[in-house]
Amino acid sequence: MQTTRPPTSSQPAAPEALGLSHILTSLLPPTVHTSDGPERYIVSAVFNRRPSAGEITGINGAAARSWLDRAQFPEISLKVSDRRLEIANTSLEQLASGLAATIAGLLAHLSAEDATQAHSAAGDLADHEQSEQRRLAAINALIAEIPLSASVPSDEQPQLGLARIATGLLPSALGTDSAFPRYTVSVEFTRAPTPREIEMITGTSLRQQMSVAGYPEAVLTIRDRRLEIHGTSLEELRAGLADVISSALIGISSEAATRDVEAAADAARQAEQESNRQQYVTTAAAAVRFVAPRD
Repeated sequence: MQTTRPPTSSQPAAPEALGLSHILTSLLPPTVHTSDGPERYIVSAVFNRRPSAGEITGINGAAARSWLDRAQFPEISLKVSDRRLEIANTSLEQLASGLAATIAGLLAHLSAEDATQAHSAAGDLADHEQSEQRRLAAINALIAEIPLSASVPSDEQPQLGLARIATGLLPSALGTDSAFPRYTVSVEFTRAPTPREIEMITGTSLRQQMSVAGYPEAVLTIRDRRLEIHGTSLEELRAGLADVISSALIGISSEAATRDVEAAADAARQAEQESNRQQYVTTAAAAVRFVAPRD
């Protein structure tokens, strides 16, 4: 016996067409089909499935009104109530004589429209996801081409450098038509900069150095362990700005270390001088005797 395998697809199966299964006779007026019964009343019919938000909007809105008017049922109104369709100002006889078929056609039409829109939305979502993947891949490829200095170990502390770009802090529109040409790029340091290094990085000397190198719009600030490069772009960093900053950090790291060593030596000398002074003062003061001379 030959078996047929169901086709495999990543798309969810389309729901069955919306329709009505039966009328809830328990909700009909108790005087229906009596001499005292109303000519028109509300008939509640049960949907074959729960309608979608789009289908509910169509049934309760202008789409159903226009459909009923064209079918010569201007007095009829429809309302969705959970899993029921409330058909107002009608009768069982009117439903049987053509209104039921008109409503069934309306529901089939709305169901088909809703399925088409859902399919289109799913296709748009898939296209967006593919576009987003291509965008992120292009950004990561560009970031991989940006040279960042590596940390060089030493006996004391490693040289200050740039480790990696914080991609999560890049503008969300980057790589799209709505992206700004210049933005802020945050780069993590290889270690926390010292106070002296922070002062030198954010000072006027490095700003002038970048301006001379052709990057006058770039401004550097420091936030925690990140260097924020304002007014730049990944393309500009790849084209040379990253080299300028990395080279400057090497010089700043060395100069700051030298200054810190000199400052530590000066502090040690001053501490030694102060210790010697205090020792002399203490000794000299102890040698003083307040004793009156004898005759």
